Amino acid sequence: MAADYTNIDEVVNDFQLMMDDTSYDKEAKIYQLKLLALQGLRELKFDIEQEVKTSTLLVDSTTLQCTLPTDFVKLLRVGFKGSDGNFHALGYEPDLSLDALAASQVNDDTYDENNPYYHVDLGKKFGVGGGKNSLGYYRLNRNDNTINFSSNLAGKTVFLEYISDGISREMPRDHVIKLTFNNATSDTYQIVNGTTLLIPALNATTFTKTFTFSTDTTTTSSTTVLFNADVDDSIPIAEKFSTLINEGYPQFRVPPYGADTGNSSSLTASQSGNVVLLTYNNSSGVPLSLSSSIFSQNHDGTQIFGAEIEGSSGFPSSPLKVPIELVQLGVAGDSPRVHKFCEEALRCYMYYKYIQRKRGVPANEKQMAKRAFYNEKRLARARMMSFNKEAAMQTSRKAFKQSPKL
Repeated sequence: MAADYTNIDEVVNDFQLMMDDTSYDKEAKIYQLKLLALQGLRELKFDIEQEVKTSTLLVDSTTLQCTLPTDFVKLLRVGFKGSDGNFHALGYEPDLSLDALAASQVNDDTYDENNPYYHVDLGKKFGVGGGKNSLGYYRLNRNDNTINFSSNLAGKTVFLEYISDGISREMPRDHVIKLTFNNATSDTYQIVNGTTLLIPALNATTFTKTFTFSTDTTTTSSTTVLFNADVDDSIPIAEKFSTLINEGYPQFRVPPYGADTGNSSSLTASQSGNVVLLTYNNSSGVPLSLSSSIFSQNHDGTQIFGAEIEGSSGFPSSPLKVPIELVQLGVAGDSPRVHKFCEEALRCYMYYKYIQRKRGVPANEKQMAKRAFYNEKRLARARMMSFNKEAAMQTSRKAFKQSPKL
């Protein structure tokens, strides 16, 4: 992973390490520093980084509008992506109605007397027409936090490019799935020795993890569910699977699932009857869809996270009674971060803003802190500048064509 960004929490921790008994900010609380860091990050995003984000929006067929993203600050452009791979922008229309449901009172028909431009003796309207954008038009509605579009864009997908505030990040959310286990006793469908079960893995790049149901206690691991054949019904099976996830096998010195990668606490199980709820904490990405084709099918054709093998009594073996259920879709989320070029400017901002209104701090110290912040901000802007000599030469020669050589 690239190291061009630093997490805000790391910046705050580094700022605290620089404090000593002689510092004017030695009494600063952690919540104060985090607030100042977020405020400084927002200012740097506006003036220097200007983080450009993209979003795909579907225009509502009835209201002819889309809701703006939560971190929206300034609109750059909105339009379509063409087959040539380029961006084709829509036209801005300041006269576009912000209420698509309102009834029209003026008819645009040149032969209708309700048209204010209707003049039988003068012919058509003077100075009207031309400059039309065949793709459509839009208008920003900040009061309703929406973008309104012309009627020819109803039901279409548009692409939005905008400047983000840089701090409104999506909060992480646990991924929760539901497993309903089968019996190990003689039944039409049962769990036998060697039955396997696939669940989403903790790591998004691995996708799945295989658990094996076994009656052999001599071969144990953090993915082996030990059970008693023809004795355990669905409730003990669910309990043993849940215990393996949370505790492992202490008697065999087998750690809980995930302990080998240092994230055993990221997957927890809760059992009630023959139902087990698996909760994925701190997932590194959106887990694989439950309808993915990499998972085998159950005997009735439904998709489940389980492999099907022939049971000892001749019936299919399946670890789950019903297909696995999604209780809550997980989100990895991320926290606010600052570019390496702006990191020192952010620390100077935090110090300057903290002592700015402190009565016990000398005026020259405040002035020095202010000067240091703006100097670092200027330096960060120069470092973030992407326009170089090659880009200037390419721009100046863009319309240049060489004369034919004879």
